[in-house]
Amino acid sequence: MLPDGFDPYEHLQSIFRMMHNRRVRYEFRDVGPDDWEPVLNTPRASLRVACTILDNDNSGMMEMRLWLFYVLLKKAQDFHPAIYGIPVPSFQEARKFKPQIQLYFQEDAGDVDRGYAPCTGEISFRLMNNTSGNLNEALARNYANKIKTLFSSGSGFVWKKGKVQCVYTDRERGYALRILCRTKAEGRRVIEQVLDIQNHSPDWKKLNVSENESAAAAYPTVPPNEFIFGKSRRTPRQRPIADVRFQYAVLHVHGMPHPVVLVDRSRIFREQLAT
Repeated sequence: MLPDGFDPYEHLQSIFRMMHNRRVRYEFRDVGPDDWEPVLNTPRASLRVACTILDNDNSGMMEMRLWLFYVLLKKAQDFHPAIYGIPVPSFQEARKFKPQIQLYFQEDAGDVDRGYAPCTGEISFRLMNNTSGNLNEALARNYANKIKTLFSSGSGFVWKKGKVQCVYTDRERGYALRILCRTKAEGRRVIEQVLDIQNHSPDWKKLNVSENESAAAAYPTVPPNEFIFGKSRRTPRQRPIADVRFQYAVLHVHGMPHPVVLVDRSRIFREQLAT
């Protein structure tokens, strides 16, 4: 039961203000802490004041602040990073494939270094005992529930990425895993977790571990600048050290234009198969 005198607009505005202002505070955390007293003494302080939704804002003011933050300051692009790819129908016309499960991971917002996008991770494998013809929703739900148990329980499975590369290859069972991690032990832990989705035990003679003799120099934490397209620009990070947390898992099936969402902690998708 809603309380007496419930005001839908006030409730919506309150939730909207709380969620939006949390993003604004994080974006402008260099200006001051959460309890920062608003001032207009610097350009970024002025922007933080302008983007922050106030309790007495009407809907027009709220829309203007949203437009400023997400469109003019281009924060909306964080939701859809640039990618290289081809349309799914074109790919499926050119290549037939075994069903594939992909697991996606991302660094927590509070851990992201200023000036960088969140670190991400992806692990995928093939279902060699299944085909597009014999795979159905019931079987997919079994995979979904297993992934939910292994990767989505509690606060989500965390993969500690780093500069050591662990390569696990067992093509007969659908694995060609390349896991960047801090240590070999961490790589084995992640591989064991992935294989457990299909109740497979690792065969460690199929694991190869490589570590650069001077990893800090080969993959610096802060990459150097290079002269690119007319100006000095920061080069992309290689093998950054970051904790990435499980976000969602999808299933790709040949003949289906959209992936089947198995598990979703991120709430990006409207539905998931996991129960």
